Amino acid sequence: MSTATSTIVGALACQKNSFLKTLNTKVVSSYEFIPPSTSKEKQNKNNNAAKELKYGVEFEDTVLFPEGGGQPFDKGTVTVLNNGTSSSESKTVEVNAILRDKLKAVHIVDEPIEPGTQVKLEVDWNRRLDIMQQHTGQHLLSAVFDTLQLDTLSWSMGDVINYIELPEKVSNETAEQVQQRVNQLIFESHPIHVVTRDDHGVEIDTSHLPDDYDQSKGVVRIVKIGDDIDSNPCCGTHLSNTAQIGSIVLLNQTSIRGGHSRLYFTCGSRVAKIASEYFDILKTVSGTQLSCQIDDVVTKVDQLSTNYRKANSTISNLTKELANLKATEIFNKLKTTEHGVAYVYREESNPDYLTTVQKELATIINADKESGVDITNKHTLVLINGNQTSNGGMVKISGPKTNEVAAELKQKITNLKGGGKGLFQGKITKYEKGEIESVLSYLDSL
Repeated sequence: MSTATSTIVGALACQKNSFLKTLNTKVVSSYEFIPPSTSKEKQNKNNNAAKELKYGVEFEDTVLFPEGGGQPFDKGTVTVLNNGTSSSESKTVEVNAILRDKLKAVHIVDEPIEPGTQVKLEVDWNRRLDIMQQHTGQHLLSAVFDTLQLDTLSWSMGDVINYIELPEKVSNETAEQVQQRVNQLIFESHPIHVVTRDDHGVEIDTSHLPDDYDQSKGVVRIVKIGDDIDSNPCCGTHLSNTAQIGSIVLLNQTSIRGGHSRLYFTCGSRVAKIASEYFDILKTVSGTQLSCQIDDVVTKVDQLSTNYRKANSTISNLTKELANLKATEIFNKLKTTEHGVAYVYREESNPDYLTTVQKELATIINADKESGVDITNKHTLVLINGNQTSNGGMVKISGPKTNEVAAELKQKITNLKGGGKGLFQGKITKYEKGEIESVLSYLDSL
């Protein structure tokens, strides 16, 4: 298909010098490239959609890092050189992705580039610097947790926030101590450099390297922070000293499977950006929505939360009182009939009120079993809610006339779906114009 590049992944120009922004090189091969199917596409056996044709291009060397080691691929451009130089007439194409194919770095572009063509590769430097701050920051953060016997089980770099997975949730005090220690190491500006496994001279765990990376032919790179702060195999691009990370802030934790914890963090220029964005949110909330100073937000929210709980309790009690009155009204009506039908209608689509009425009615019936009211074998009860402006509604029917009433409602409500034997339960996705009025008129006639 294609010949290997003269430089293997592990010894690429971008890995030897992470601060190299441009590189003049030559095309080794160019071929049609069909992106591999995603896991979702593999599950969809009937997915026959044609994929957009791309081209894979390999160069003698590259300044663009291929995805790997938890680090995303670089973004950048390829400029075709005329007589070894670029000009206003030079053609420049965007690089969509850089993938690792075993020991090769494959650049994905929209059009082929003739083998032997002299080109200039240029990396999106701002993005590269941001990625290096996050990646090196993660190495340093994990190194500090290692001193607490808390191994980093995995990590993920997000567009704004990253996380490391730890074997257990750490206390707020521990998180604060780790954050202080990490930022102290950043301030101390410890050197960061890369050595090979042979140069390192100490046995290193390479079990996390990709299975398809041939270690016997490739280069195992070990990223060292300081003299003894951290040493880990890594193929990614990194900063040259800890001060370039800028700062690290630990955010929050979420518990996941097996008692593990995801600890969220961000580094470098993202810290200032996220602080500014969060402050703007806080300023908007305090000024526009809470009408208080920022320092008083916590107190204000506590007050609102307390008032909200009280209001909900009051609403719940009033709803129960109203439901009891309605249930009593229905009970008294059914008590005077042999095979009567009663209904409860509520405009709002929330089913809580109807459920409460049903419970209150059951309580009243059980308390007066001599009344003759029986909404299973003798009397029929219809519960219905919603209207044309609400988001649909529901219907619940019980009693001997269930099938008769349900059949009539299905005729009158276009979007009613449901069923049941002896007990009908249905959902109305949407009321058409005039339907609820027709239904209520019918129920009043029963």
